[in-house]
This record gives sequence, structure tokens and C-alpha cells, in this order.
Amino acid sequence: MPSSLPDPAPAPAPASASASALGQDPKTVFVTSATGLVGSTLCELLIAQGYSVRATTRDLSTPAAQALLRVGVHLVQGSWDAPDSVLRENLGRSSKLFLCLLMDLFDASLMPQRAAQMARVARAAGVTQVVTLTSLGSAMVEDGAPLLPVPLSPFAAAAFPAGYDVEKAAMAGGFDSWTLLRPGFFMANFLEPKIGLGFVGQLRDREKGVWRSSMAGEALLGLVDHVDIAKTAVAAFEAPAKFHGKKVGLVSDEMPVQNALDGLARAIGDGRKLKAEFMGDDEMKAAQEAGSWLYFCSDPTARYMHDYVGDLAEIGSWIPGGLTSWDAFLAREEKLVRETYGRRMKRRSFWLFGWK
Repeated sequence: MPSSLPDPAPAPAPASASASALGQDPKTVFVTSATGLVGSTLCELLIAQGYSVRATTRDLSTPAAQALLRVGVHLVQGSWDAPDSVLRENLGRSSKLFLCLLMDLFDASLMPQRAAQMARVARAAGVTQVVTLTSLGSAMVEDGAPLLPVPLSPFAAAAFPAGYDVEKAAMAGGFDSWTLLRPGFFMANFLEPKIGLGFVGQLRDREKGVWRSSMAGEALLGLVDHVDIAKTAVAAFEAPAKFHGKKVGLVSDEMPVQNALDGLARAIGDGRKLKAEFMGDDEMKAAQEAGSWLYFCSDPTARYMHDYVGDLAEIGSWIPGGLTSWDAFLAREEKLVRETYGRRMKRRSFWLFGWK
């Protein structure tokens, strides 16, 4: 499937040509989406490794922003829609960029436009390396990808090419090193606060305990731990030559959906049963016509995510301790598992991808 934007024009010279002249610091990273789950974890890991981290946020008063300030992130108020001069100022002496943008549900084209602007400004500022986070969906639509056996839903048909256009901005940006991270389904989607977005249906309803999805019985669900994503990004920043040109289909563990729910039920530990149910074609079509943006509840291509996953043994060798199994994630997040499933649901208001 063609992407929605043409390839960005190649830069006239490598970014490194101007890096030293502009005084960029090889140990300073600019992190986009720093207050998000992956971004905040990455900031903490980078600082622990001796990096300086710069980032922007729309609201410095949020708990997530305050947490970043406490660990030493240079955080200023700003947005992705700032003019070039402001973006350049925010980059400071950064020589590395973590590019992770969220799609506007009302205009998918904004995300790749912002990515192209950031890549252009970053390169001109002397940034030499970019690590980009999108999704496995980018691999499904990239140039030369095998034709999918089923069509994309309208949402995925907009979102996946937009993600691939973000990747193209990084690849064609003139950086000395670029790396693409394409994660699967976040393990954290089963827990607070992300469970409130509806990705896993009625799982925490004790009377129902059902996740009705567009997967299939034996199709492998590629689960990814956000900490593993952040650790992989750190590994790439530490070894830019080694990771240059890598496109990483990143999951931490794979299993049929029912196996994943059985593991979650064991972690909850109160004897409840959780059940995987699978949507038929008519039900998925109805969800699509209703405008669903929940990929795993409307798109049959989710069944083929395993085909785009990388070599897990190799990926695990890049990060300390290897990849996190589903059971290990649930054990690590035991307190949050109990909080999510061990009490009555509270009504909460939220903006998409951000809680109030």
C-alpha cells in the first residue's frame, strides 16, 4: 500500500559534518513523547546511563512532567507544532533524537508532517542519530512488503501508512544512524491507566471477564513490555553504527490470546476465569463502519502480526537481562495488577493517551 507522503528530500550533507561545529553533545538526547509510558521510562534509563535528556511537554504541572523534572530531565513547555526556531532552541546541544509521535485521530497526515519538520530541524542542528518508534503496522505497508491476505480496516489504512511516513522522514533525513522500532501490543494495555482506553474489552468486568478481539484462536499475540522498548532504544543510542539501518519488529513474548488471559488470571489470583472470544467478519465490519480506532477490535490483519516480528533471540541479546516474558511482566507489576482487577471500576475522564 503506498504511503501518503513522498520520500523526504535527501539532506545535502551528513549531519555529522556540522555537529562538532555546532557544539552538539554526544551524550545528550532529545526525547519526544517524554511523558508517555515508553518516553518516561527511556528518560530514566538514559539518565542512569549518564546521558543528559531534553524534552518538551504541553503542561509542566502534570504528575508525569513533574516526575521527569525530579529525575533530572531538562523539560520545557512546548508542542510539536512549534516553528522551526523554537524546535531548534528546544533541541539544545542534543546529538541524538528519539522520535515517537502520536497520530491525530482526525487528521492522520499531521503526524508525518511533524516528523518531517523535526527531522529537518534536528539534522540542521547537528543531530546525528535518530531512533524512531512506530508500530508493527508500518512493516505491513512498507515498500516491498508482501500483500496482506485480508484488507486493512479504514483506521489502519490511515494509521499504518502515516507511521511508515514517519519512518521515511527518519530514513531520508541525512542522519549518520537511524533505527526503526516497531512494537507489538503493549502488555501495559491490560493494566491501569491504559485499560481505560478499551483495548482489552470487558476483561476487568468480574461478571464478564471477556476480551472479544479480531484475533483468531491460534494466532500469536505479540506482547511487548514498554521497558524492553526503552532498553532497546538505549542499546541503539549506545551503538549507533551497530544499529544503523535496523528495522526491529519488537515484541517481548508471543502466545495465543487465551494463553495470555490464563496467565493474567493466575496473576490476579482470585480464582476468576478470563475468556478470549473472536469476532467474525460481519462484527468486524460493523465495528469499522462505526468508526472504531481500536485496531485489535476491528481489524483482521492483527492475526498476522507474527509475520512481522524480528528474531527474538537476537533482540533479547541486545538488552540487559533479555526480553521480559508475560509472566515476568505480571510479577513485576503485581501491585498494579491487583489495583486494576481487585476493585470496582471508577469513572474517570481522559483525553486520548493522557489521563486527567
